[in-house]
Amino acid sequence: MYAVKFLHGYITKDGKRTRNKKIALTFEVKREAELFANRIGGRVKKIEE
Repeated sequence: MYAVKFLHGYITKDGKRTRNKKIALTFEVKREAELFANRIGGRVKKIEE
């Protein structure tokens, strides 16, 4: 699973920033996460569930 980090936090499904990994927007495919991160200026981080 991959999540997008932005300003010391993760992006949630509703577009807000949180520090909680459990409610972060996750991607199965790293390439999809990278495309989204590039659009918003974030970075991709692999997370374990």
